[in-house]
Amino acid sequence: MCGSMTDSVSVSKSETEPTVGKQSLADMSDDDKKALKGWYFFDWANQAYALTVMTVIAPALMASLYNLATGTQSGDSFYAFVLTFSMIFVVLTAPALGVIADRMPIKKKLLKWYTVAGIGFTALMGAAPYFGSQGYIILAMMYTIGTIGFTGGNVIYYSFMPYLSDRENQDQVSTWGYMYGFMGGSILLIFHLAILMLPQLNWDTNFKLAVIFVTSSLWWWGFGALMFKWTPEPEISSDLEWNSLRLFQRCKR
Repeated sequence: MCGSMTDSVSVSKSETEPTVGKQSLADMSDDDKKALKGWYFFDWANQAYALTVMTVIAPALMASLYNLATGTQSGDSFYAFVLTFSMIFVVLTAPALGVIADRMPIKKKLLKWYTVAGIGFTALMGAAPYFGSQGYIILAMMYTIGTIGFTGGNVIYYSFMPYLSDRENQDQVSTWGYMYGFMGGSILLIFHLAILMLPQLNWDTNFKLAVIFVTSSLWWWGFGALMFKWTPEPEISSDLEWNSLRLFQRCKR
């Protein structure tokens, strides 16, 4: 039914596309370079979750806690189910989230909500091993919300790119963002692997895991804050915002 409304609330292509002057990255103003650097550092920040939590620690820990609690060897399947559930939620909400972010000046606010959720529940994952046989349930709950925060935030994060550089430079910008993310995530992952493997650290395994989850969240928060400080909210046409609000109100009826 909403589809029939789009003609009366149509928006031209020129209104929906961000307007950025054609210039090389080197010719950008200092403020624009700083805004772009804040965007890069957000990738540096949240790859702590992607590499340490999603790739290395959480899958092994969740499977181990599940196997310990149930006496089975199906922990990997349980982890896959939890991850799939998280991703399905993001896939179902991402289209609406993307439309709202593109048509209303609330990108930073949405990104902040997702980031706070991701950071907070990443830190809370560190408590899971202390819950004994219920640890896998706690970890699954924390991991689900943390992953939604991470992946949902990335939907918003990438929607900033067209407003930060000219279209001709976006491949270069994307490459730099990937490099920042890979370096940041790798540095922290090496630090975390050292915590796990160094015999000089006389900490029990549960405490080491708690330290890893908490430092991942602190890394994400500390470097991610640079984007909220340096990267401004993209400007959106007031006509585009008003048309989107009218369409949303009609769809609710």
